[in-house]
Amino acid sequence: METMPSRRADSTGYPWKIFWVLVLCCLAGFAAALPYVYALYRDLIARGPLPMPLPILVTVQLMQSTIVFGGIVALGLLLARHTGIEAPLLQNWLYRGSAPLPSGWLRIPLLWGIALGVLVFFLYFLVFAPMIPAWPLRAESALPDWKRFLICFYGAINVELLMRFFLLSLFLWLLKKIGRVQSTRPRERIFWTANIIVALIYGLGHLPVAKSLMPLTPIVLTAVFLPTGLSALAFGYLAWKRGIEAAMLAHLSSDFITHVLGPMILR
Repeated sequence: METMPSRRADSTGYPWKIFWVLVLCCLAGFAAALPYVYALYRDLIARGPLPMPLPILVTVQLMQSTIVFGGIVALGLLLARHTGIEAPLLQNWLYRGSAPLPSGWLRIPLLWGIALGVLVFFLYFLVFAPMIPAWPLRAESALPDWKRFLICFYGAINVELLMRFFLLSLFLWLLKKIGRVQSTRPRERIFWTANIIVALIYGLGHLPVAKSLMPLTPIVLTAVFLPTGLSALAFGYLAWKRGIEAAMLAHLSSDFITHVLGPMILR
């Protein structure tokens, strides 16, 4: 796979246009997740530390999301200049073609995501589901299709900006500093070290919800870490080679298979 050229849209200043677009996308992604989350995890939310009326709770969460993801996007854009993880589609759109688009910019990420989604579907629904009765697959399949569709945008936007645009860039930058690497794009060894670290963090991020639903047995831990780890490694590679939007598109198509099409089979 060809490596994306490293070229910033505005090397002398901060890319504010990209910042505001990504922040607005984060808010949209967070709002899109709410119907799914409140339907599937209603009991967990009700047992939360600060019960409050739903409109107030949603308002507070949107305000918190604005602050958190605003910081994530701001730091991600700063780190991207030193790690080679670009946003070529946004640069091309917002700065009038100042950054070349990777070849197959839509087709390749979508195909990667579909392949990952099929793999994860087989792992979850055919391998792990029979061994883990408490896994909420049936509950998810009972949700309306539109709720399961909307949650795909949270993973594609918010999770990718947090995990790949910020965390992967952060670990790439730290490892470059430790290794005293001067070039913008780090060596393969540095990238894969950072990518594996972020994949492990991505898997760990799924443990609190899994723990609230079932005991963390070895098979449950395998069901959490194996699919998420494989997906995270693939998304990280796409972000590094083709830009953060490629990771977003792949995550979107992968989640569409696992959250929308997959549960339809269980009905």
